Amino acid sequence: MEEVMEEVSDQEEAVCSRDEAHQEEVSQQRKRKLQQVVSIGSRREVVCWMIEECEYNGKKDLFSKAVANFPHLFHGAYKANIQKASSWWKLKDQFSEASKCPESLQRNQQFNAKRVNFKAATGRGRKTKNWVAHVYVELIEEFHHLRKTGLKFSTALLGTLARDIIKSDEGVFNADFRDADGKLILDKITTRWVQTFMAKHNVVARAQTVKLLCSPEKELHFEKTIAYHLGELFRGFSSGELDENLIENMDETHFVVNVDNGRTLGIRGDNDVKYADVVSGGECMTMMVRITGGVSSHIEAPMIIFTNKNRSYPIQGFSDDVPGASYRTGPKGWNDMQVFPQWLSEPCAFQPDRYGRQKLLFLDNCGGHNESDELSVALTRTKTTLRFFPPCATDKVQPADSFIISKIKDAWTKRWESKKMEMIREQQWSNGVRRGGGWLGKLLNPGKRYFLQLAADSVRDVNLQRDANGLTYARKAMIRCGLALDVTGEWHIKQLTPELQAIIMKHRNHFDGEIVPNLN
Repeated sequence: MEEVMEEVSDQEEAVCSRDEAHQEEVSQQRKRKLQQVVSIGSRREVVCWMIEECEYNGKKDLFSKAVANFPHLFHGAYKANIQKASSWWKLKDQFSEASKCPESLQRNQQFNAKRVNFKAATGRGRKTKNWVAHVYVELIEEFHHLRKTGLKFSTALLGTLARDIIKSDEGVFNADFRDADGKLILDKITTRWVQTFMAKHNVVARAQTVKLLCSPEKELHFEKTIAYHLGELFRGFSSGELDENLIENMDETHFVVNVDNGRTLGIRGDNDVKYADVVSGGECMTMMVRITGGVSSHIEAPMIIFTNKNRSYPIQGFSDDVPGASYRTGPKGWNDMQVFPQWLSEPCAFQPDRYGRQKLLFLDNCGGHNESDELSVALTRTKTTLRFFPPCATDKVQPADSFIISKIKDAWTKRWESKKMEMIREQQWSNGVRRGGGWLGKLLNPGKRYFLQLAADSVRDVNLQRDANGLTYARKAMIRCGLALDVTGEWHIKQLTPELQAIIMKHRNHFDGEIVPNLN
């Protein structure tokens, strides 16, 4: 009996020792250091140094020298560091080609810029699914083809093109094909999918932006005039002199036929960025936007100013009968001293107050808004008074500039790109049907009536949109710029944009009524 007990005890000790060994092994695994991944830019720096060192002093002890010269990049054991340097040396050709290994990506945000360093060469990561690889091949081929025709691309247009490729596919990966998770691949063509495609194929947005600067003295003067302007609004609403229901804002936004903002998608490293979108793609036109005030604040029917040297109106064969929009013409397609009174006199674009009260129209200091006999007649007939924003400050205090115009342009671009894809599918090119993959020329111009209807539809789209609190964007913009009372029924500083609040805190004396002296 005692022998049996001793045998059992020995077995238990053996089991316990195995458990302790297993626990120790697991503990050691948990204590293992995290793998250090060095960015491609840092690896390229080391490789370039090794190439130069090899040319001057030979390859002897090259890897140990690299470890010694870059101690901040090699934190492992000596043997592991030597192996890492050796593997980088074997891939020196890959790291020396900037087009294959992007070092970093700079991402701009509202007030700062973040720099993302790439830590893996192209091709690493999850394996590409078969349907994705298939669509990639078709999409990049079609992208290159259409880009050579001069078509100006955007990410949204690229996504539409990918969906069209899937819909037209007669093979396995068609519109009815489902991924492993059961979802249609057509529904997986999202913005993120397009961005991944662009990253894999070095497709980038090519743009050039230039921001004009002014002296610190002028910037300070502009801030003071803004503070004084906001103080006048505060005192006017507090005294009852200003009625938000009678305050409106008008602004112009410039378009060309293709909404040319100088940006199109291309391949990273392109030296020349060229595109030819539609016939007469450089033809200018202007949308005149008016925002009403009060609780029912919205964007009124826009007026489009088309380019016409002789100011012809109506244009022959183009009657002004598009619901929700109107038009006039000018030599440059821009608002001027002749067009502005016509806008005030156009019933579709501008209406006097239904109760005959005097309206207050805020606008910028554009030369087309200068006084003239025609303007005085129009203002008297519509019972409208003009009040101008502080100069060089409309980007901060004008509701239309706040985000209304950008919302309209977003809606415009979305509809216009859909129209361009429709014309591409229907082969509406200026020099006929596509033949043999050759030059297609430009897309046909759909005509002024289309763009006038596009303006009406875009404004309607924005009027239907609401923010998270259920406000129209027009009302939100009027509140944030101080041209309307807050939803509480009062005017207060906290309703303004953070930038305007900061200006008031900085120049409180001018907000309280101190006159701003002229800048010498």
